[in-house]
Parts: sequence; C-alpha cells; structure tokens
Amino acid sequence: MYDFHLADVAAFILERQAKLVALQFPEGLVTHVQEVIDELQRRTGASFVVLADPCFGACDVNLSYREYADALIHFGHAEMPALKADHGVMFVEVSADYDVIDLIPTAAEKLCARVGLVTTAQHLNKLEAVKHSLEKQGKKVFVGIGDKRIRYPGQVLGCNASAATAVASNVDCFLYVGSGDFHPLAVALATKKPVLVLDPFMRQIRGLEELKERILRQRHGAIAQAKDAHFFGVLVSSKPGQRRSRLAHELEGKLRLRGKKALVLIENNIDPETLMGYDVDAFVSTACPRLAIDDYLRFKKPIITPKELEIVLGERDWKDYEFDSILE
Repeated sequence: MYDFHLADVAAFILERQAKLVALQFPEGLVTHVQEVIDELQRRTGASFVVLADPCFGACDVNLSYREYADALIHFGHAEMPALKADHGVMFVEVSADYDVIDLIPTAAEKLCARVGLVTTAQHLNKLEAVKHSLEKQGKKVFVGIGDKRIRYPGQVLGCNASAATAVASNVDCFLYVGSGDFHPLAVALATKKPVLVLDPFMRQIRGLEELKERILRQRHGAIAQAKDAHFFGVLVSSKPGQRRSRLAHELEGKLRLRGKKALVLIENNIDPETLMGYDVDAFVSTACPRLAIDDYLRFKKPIITPKELEIVLGERDWKDYEFDSILE
C-alpha cells in the first residue's frame, strides 16, 4: 500500500558511505520497519537503528542522530523548507497507493462550486488526479501555495494551513483528501469555511461541522477556566520545527505585566504526566497546536494556545477566535 522509495534511500546511504543509519518513522508506519530494514541492508550492507520516540511530523526530525549514526532517514513527511537543511538527513515522502477517483462524483454532489483542494504529504501523489476529476464534474478548483514551512502546493500540516488560507477568499468550501480529522479541522478553523473529508482508507466522505462545533465548545471551556488562573506554565517544545522560545518569553512577560506568575517549561515531547508536579493553574502551549486539542483531557489543568491567551487577557474577543498556527 505504501511506496518507501527504497532505491533512492539506498543510493543516499551509499553516496554518503554511511555504515550506521538511524531511521525515524511516524506511528502509522512502524509496522513496516523490519521490511524496510531488511531491504536496505540487502541493498547497502549498512547497519540500522530506529529512533523509537514518537514522531509527529517533519517538525520532529531528530537531529540527535549525529551522536550515534552517520545519517538519518526520516520517513513519512515532506521536508520543511524553513528548517535549516542537514545534509545527513533524507526526508522520504512515503506515498499511499489507492484509487479514490470513483468517489469524486459522490463528493462533488456535496461540494460547492468553488473548491479549495488540500491534502497531506502521503496523498500529494493523487492531488492532480483529484483536481482533474473535480473539474470534469464542473467544479472550479483552487490549490494554494503555502508559506516557507510548506513544500508543495495544496499541502497542509496540523500546525499550518497556509496553503488553504492562501485561496480561502476564492472558494466557498474545501475538500481534504486524507485520513484523520486534525488536518482538515485545522483548515476549517483557519479559514472558517466548510470542509469535506475524502478518506481514501475508509472510503468515506464526511463533513466536519459537528466536530468543529464540539472542539470550539471544548476551547471555550478551557478559556473560561484559564481566566481564573494566576500561575501559568508556558510550554515550549525543543523539537526543531516547533520550538517557539521567543514567543514563550513574550507570553511570560505579558503575563507578568498583568500581575500573573509564569514559568517557562521546556520538553521534547510535552507530556502531561511529567508536568503534574508543577503547581500551576493553567498551561499555555507554544508547541504543536494539536496538543491543546487532542491531549486536552490528559491534562489535569486547563491548556490553551497563545491565541486563546489573548482572549483570556481581554486582547481578543471570542467572536474573533483564531486557530493557533506555526507560520514562517
């Protein structure tokens, strides 16, 4: 079902004469680890280690590989142009092999006339075919170009929907091709436009309005609780593509000016369990925006985003709610 482009990976390893190679996989691909290693060993003769920490995106490239390996192969995500290139790292955009064109007529019936088309790295290989099929159904299709965190037109990240916002004024709705809910939810919150999900694995077409309203209620509750907080833990991730240290210190200063206490806490993987001992009333996360949404129930204290802190401090009205994005 997946193409790991192992011939290209082997050529990269041989060119660098790497003897020990580190591999990094997202959770959805770890079941393929052994078959990938077996084939790469056959092609290159190299030895391999797997970096088993959770891997959430290209933002999460583990540069500590330099301590014990000659190269790093990061599977499943497109390189972020904004991150400083490391010539010992190869990003492998693992693409899924499937056919969704037969679902397009059904999707077209539920779509508006002007459609923004978005997807994630593993489905980019199908984007042009989906666009062409939608146009055959009479739709006017727009594929946006994102900012410097985005490598390809139409590509969205959980933290960055700039390819969608770039065309939001030209469209009435979006079609997201891919699995899961967080990426299309990010598009819906960032653009304030309806989003239809075409899931190639479930072979399902679904809307997001109910989920969007449920998440907004959740966020409203977190903000309301945080308004009573006096001591804030400001969370920073040390992951290269999530590290917003400057923003964290700006928030710390802003909180102190408002008579609040603030403590900057830095972790690689932000873990609610390791934060339980800190006697804070609420957390503000400058790490991946999905932390406050997906892991909300794992935190014993309210967790909000920098944009939501603006509402807590009275700098922004709830009706102007804005999704937290990491932009370049």
